[in-house]
Amino acid sequence: MNDQFNKALPVLKEIEKHGYEAFFVGGCVRDYLLNRKINDIDIAVSATPEEIKMIFERTVDIGIDHGTVLVLHEAGQFEVTTFRTESGYSDSRRPDHVDFVRSVNEDLKRRDFTINAMALSSSYQLIDLFGGRKDLLTRQIKTVGSPSERFDEDALRMMRAVRFVSQLDFIIEENTFEAMCQHAEKLKHVAVERKAGEIDKLLNGTSMIRGLKYAFDSGLTSFMPQLITANVINELNDLEWQILYGTERLALILVLGSYQNPRDILSAWRMSNKVIQKQQLLVNLVNQRHHQPFNKSDLYEYGYDSIESAERIWSVLNKKEVKTSEIKALYDSMSIKTKSDLVFRGTHLIQWTNQKGGPWVKECTTLIEQFILNGQLQNNMSDIKSWVETKWHQK
Repeated sequence: MNDQFNKALPVLKEIEKHGYEAFFVGGCVRDYLLNRKINDIDIAVSATPEEIKMIFERTVDIGIDHGTVLVLHEAGQFEVTTFRTESGYSDSRRPDHVDFVRSVNEDLKRRDFTINAMALSSSYQLIDLFGGRKDLLTRQIKTVGSPSERFDEDALRMMRAVRFVSQLDFIIEENTFEAMCQHAEKLKHVAVERKAGEIDKLLNGTSMIRGLKYAFDSGLTSFMPQLITANVINELNDLEWQILYGTERLALILVLGSYQNPRDILSAWRMSNKVIQKQQLLVNLVNQRHHQPFNKSDLYEYGYDSIESAERIWSVLNKKEVKTSEIKALYDSMSIKTKSDLVFRGTHLIQWTNQKGGPWVKECTTLIEQFILNGQLQNNMSDIKSWVETKWHQK
């Protein structure tokens, strides 16, 4: 049994001891059967939230309306959710009504895909009503029951399908894909932030291009902010993008798309200012790299991580061997790596020159930084003071 399951097992046992049913469900069961890393343990039970709170001394209501309670146990923190049925998806995203039930079978029926609709008991018995294990073996994404009904209930499930394709290296079952094509327009009712969350996970998958192609071919991309085009997908097919991380892959797509203003694209996706600034910097650095190799000044101004990422993206774009070791060697040779490494401050410049503060302080500091980076000046107080008192005054 998986270590994470074993860790959570006392919680299931305690619930069962009080006469209720308890199972591991969803993604953790899927990933266990695929021998993948399990990120989150989800527990589904026949007990109501109030009954769970009577069993355990410490709980937190984190989604009580939908039956979810966080159990704080000596073995860890675990989300415990009551078996439920759902109905009335008027916004194509969330159920209008949630009813708690006592049957795990009823709970599994409401789930999106067969591979996510399995349950595992405390005695390690698998409940698989919809052929999820078979679909794991044939590596396909297939809805529980009618795909049209599942996508009518929650349009984001179509995005989840293409995300799972990327993460698991699966295909989408034919009827499921046809229903995606027919219901793609419903995606316009889903918040951009939720779409962005799925795209972020898709871009980190091992089969990113396959996921993107399904998204494009099904028409889903027509109801997302601009980013993924047929041209981008075709160009990616010819590149060794797999060596890049998710944030680097996004920057690569922005470069391939030749977008005039990546900031506007990412803003439309409701991405954070931090993400937007990072992506804009990477795009700018990649474009800069087209003209000349990175140097110490670039590393000093933009930092090692950004320069290394830009070098990796540029290498992929130009189908060259990634030589980040050369970037690392250059970085290690630098006597100053950030402004905090400088031994002096602006107040020293004012004191040494007997001048009032002003723009000249920044200008002088920048010049000193360049001299130090180029090996023309040592980063010690006496040498810098001597240079300021002689060379700067002569300038």
